[in-house]
Formats: sequence, C-alpha cells, structure tokens
Amino acid sequence: MADAPHQCFTASATSYLRNMDHEDRREPCFAVHYQKPPEDAGNGMRSISLNFPLLVVSLYADAPKDVAERVARILNAHWDNPEFNELTEAPHA
Repeated sequence: MADAPHQCFTASATSYLRNMDHEDRREPCFAVHYQKPPEDAGNGMRSISLNFPLLVVSLYADAPKDVAERVARILNAHWDNPEFNELTEAPHA
C-alpha cells in the first residue's frame, strides 16, 4: 500500500492554551496544523519536522472543526501555486 501524499496543512484538535474563562477551556479547540514535507537527510533517512498549530480557530465560529478543515484544504490547494505566490510576494524595492 502506497503512503498518502504529505499534506502540509491539516486540521485537528489542539491543546493550545487560550486565555479564556474556565468554561471555554473545557471546550475542544481546533486548529490548522503545519508540518513541512519530509526532507531527504542524504544518508538514506528522512528528516520529519514538528507538526504545530499554525492557526487556532476561535470558538466564536459556528463550527470550528469545519472551519479548520476548510482552511487546511484551501491552503494545501494553493500554497505552492506559483500564481498565488506571485500575488502574495512583497514588492521589491
């Protein structure tokens, strides 16, 4: 069975601490997590980077898990797109 292609952006629950009241801290917190693609270490092994929460979805969203999943799909679809990168590059002086 072949491995699924690496997804830089994923959505899942996180234990990221928010500065909220006791009741809010008991609610599940969802985030878009980022992990660089594995890199060849040059010795037959691969280097795997840390997976960390990049964007934490506010509890004010109606469906935080759905929002995180949608944002992750959008980022995965466009992150390496040259047209998108041209639009977001800083102007050169």
